[in-house]
Amino acid sequence: MNILLIQPNYESKLGFLDKLRLKIAFNPYVTLQQIATITPEKHIVSLLDETFQQIDFNEEYDLVGITCCTPSAPRAYKIADEFRRKGMKVVLGGYHPSALPEEAKQHADSVVVGESENSWPLLLKDLEKNQLRPFYHSKKPVDLNDLPPLKRNIGEYNSTAARLEATRGCPYRCEFCSISNSEIGWHVFRKKPVENVIREIQSIPQKFLTFSDASLTIDTNYTKSLFKKMRHLNKKFICYGNAHVLNKDDELLELAKEAGCYMWNVGFESISQEALNNIGKKTNKIEEYVSAVKKIKDYDTAVLGQFILGFDTDTIDIFDSTIEAIYDINVTVPSINILTPYPGTPLFERLNNEGRILTKDWTKYTLCDVVFQPKQMSPQELLDGFHKVVKKFHNIPNMIQRDLKSIKLGFFPLVGVISENLYERGGYKKIL
Repeated sequence: MNILLIQPNYESKLGFLDKLRLKIAFNPYVTLQQIATITPEKHIVSLLDETFQQIDFNEEYDLVGITCCTPSAPRAYKIADEFRRKGMKVVLGGYHPSALPEEAKQHADSVVVGESENSWPLLLKDLEKNQLRPFYHSKKPVDLNDLPPLKRNIGEYNSTAARLEATRGCPYRCEFCSISNSEIGWHVFRKKPVENVIREIQSIPQKFLTFSDASLTIDTNYTKSLFKKMRHLNKKFICYGNAHVLNKDDELLELAKEAGCYMWNVGFESISQEALNNIGKKTNKIEEYVSAVKKIKDYDTAVLGQFILGFDTDTIDIFDSTIEAIYDINVTVPSINILTPYPGTPLFERLNNEGRILTKDWTKYTLCDVVFQPKQMSPQELLDGFHKVVKKFHNIPNMIQRDLKSIKLGFFPLVGVISENLYERGGYKKIL
């Protein structure tokens, strides 16, 4: 069969500067590469990322597979409808179709719910027999020991960086996180054999890597073993980690630096301990934020800090308090987001039951729009406060200042900071 796999873009059209920014700061997601890897050799597989390539609807395919998250779902549906109109079979999968399979099924011949590695081979066999089922549910979490290394020569990415995963899942179950969807099993923490990860890294031509793992501080013994074996691979990478672990584990930070880590992506989430406790992230202690960032920087490593505005405990004072706290915490690059209740999360279920979801226009679920009724302020006050914080930290002078401050961390952290500054500013282009 001739199979096309598509990663739709949030926006159907990108300008020259957007494409340049993404070329510098973007690396492709591994979802479609994983699907292509487990597809039997007898099939012809093409990958298309709409960020860089245009879809030719006049091409003939036996199957079109589309993965999407919530803000790209309307675009995915539009693509799916067009291929189906031309008589081709379409399968939808990813976070959003898994959360709302009945909605997705209106635009597809079949929907893959949950992790796809167990379902995809069965789906292909059924399609060959013309017995495609409407839904394919992942019955159990995928065993990472069984996954072959990714085929990275499929798709016209030509990216400066590559993405990979060593672990999958996260046990913390934060209320707002898509991984916390208990029906799918994404939260179950699993690890690839270290040797398999090392072989995969050795096969990647790019020098820069991004670990897509929810956190590489969940099992520090595993991560330390991985970092020890990465020390001589001459790679540079960014990965996610939790502040409470990084604040106390010098050995991990030292091994990360030796392995090539130039930036830790840390979810601080809120400067309110009450908010953190309410969302299920009690391991975050705001009194440790300053020392955690200082310790990470002591190992010549940058810190990308994630912050969210709009929790139920947030009042209109949260915006000025967050600005002040970010300066005190001194993250290298701050990423500011509006709390967004994605379908499938406990947060969405709670707010929906409380009648606080304001819109189900999924294109607005971008982390930069208010789609729910905040508890202690109006939607406009939340939006205005968010804009205030973004403009404070992502104007050109502040970006340049962060770049200059990062020089002392070394060349690669500086490159990472410049890249993240570009990426963050691009995401806020409608605000700035």
